[in-house]
Amino acid sequence: LTMALSSSTTTLEVISKTRVILQGYVKGCAASSIETGCYHRISHQSQFTNTKMIFGLFLPSNYNNHVNANTPVLFWLSGLTCDDTNFAMKAGSRAFDIAEQHGIAIIMPDTSPRSDDNNDVPNVDSYDMGVGAGFYINATEEPYKKHYHMYDYITKELPGILANNLNIGKDGAKSITGHSMGGHGALSIALREGKYCWKSTSAFSPICNPTECPWGKKAFEGYLGSLDAGEAHDATCLILKGEHSYDDILIDQGTADNFLEEQLKAEVLVDAAKKTGQKLSVNMREGFDHSYYFIAQFIESHVHFHAK
Repeated sequence: LTMALSSSTTTLEVISKTRVILQGYVKGCAASSIETGCYHRISHQSQFTNTKMIFGLFLPSNYNNHVNANTPVLFWLSGLTCDDTNFAMKAGSRAFDIAEQHGIAIIMPDTSPRSDDNNDVPNVDSYDMGVGAGFYINATEEPYKKHYHMYDYITKELPGILANNLNIGKDGAKSITGHSMGGHGALSIALREGKYCWKSTSAFSPICNPTECPWGKKAFEGYLGSLDAGEAHDATCLILKGEHSYDDILIDQGTADNFLEEQLKAEVLVDAAKKTGQKLSVNMREGFDHSYYFIAQFIESHVHFHAK
């Protein structure tokens, strides 16, 4: 398989690829080409963040980059301090095996823009703001508004690249999940845009009510200028608003998560869903914390959920 390395707007570069599935091996496939059964890291110049961005991409063995083909895709959004590699290294092996069974691609974007040779991306000396903490929203405030447009990057640019360059996720054949800040992103994006854009949504340890927790307050005030502006990106507020709903939303949360009460507030989301009739399948996992060990243990059930 050779990659459609450019389209009218996007040039993609395969930085690396690693075989992760036995099936799909192509003898003699060039290092610069995509290949089935492999995990890739791919870079491109983003028109929304105005920086170079890197995303991870797993392709199942049945993938075909043909104009009439359409491989469904699951978006994975990572949490604070992560980049495009964390999920693949720490939970990817289990996720890729199940995605292979269902013929699903998985895309793993970065969590924020980063400085490159042409741009000095604003950052602060804090793990929960700036680089590694884009919060999946479009910043409107200085000094962030030039580069921090992660909402449009996830909802517009990457789906366009996948559809136009790679024949993946066309006609809404995509779902979204994530962890912590990424769980917030997955839920809020799906609830804002609806199931015609995202077939299903789920989350691990999501920030459920960010307008009412320290992480969310800091992000919304810093990037958007106010908590009021953040309500449009708050999963609890969106469920209460009731504009979009899903047949079911799957959530896994560890009971030994140190962030549960102050930052994540799963019970608030559950209460909102009860008020509006939105079905939530919430699994409170006894003894599990906020780490990728927790994600690795239960990621298979999420991939199965999105494959339905």
